[in-house]
Amino acid sequence: MRTLTMTTIKALVEADVPRSKAERDALLTALGLNQNEQATDPGESLLSFTETARRLSCTRRTLHNMVARGGLTKVRFPHTTKARGFLASEVNRLLMDSVKVGGAA
Repeated sequence: MRTLTMTTIKALVEADVPRSKAERDALLTALGLNQNEQATDPGESLLSFTETARRLSCTRRTLHNMVARGGLTKVRFPHTTKARGFLASEVNRLLMDSVKVGGAA
């Protein structure tokens, strides 16, 4: 959707008084507009989709599927509206888990 459309939807959801804060947050998250997606630690390294796909030896589509299944969490790059990536620590955790699984076989 266009930025203006998404901004308008977000403003309408936030202005919907009968909804609880939890319901508004859930709806904003479902729309991909939740402000809580940003990395909590400003010093945390962020990886782009391309870099993450390279490190995990997979495609960008696979990354989107992993996000949909809950295997990875997208975070917003600071000071941007659309750019998303992944925490380097989470990607490294996935790599370590795959090494443990691969080594156990």
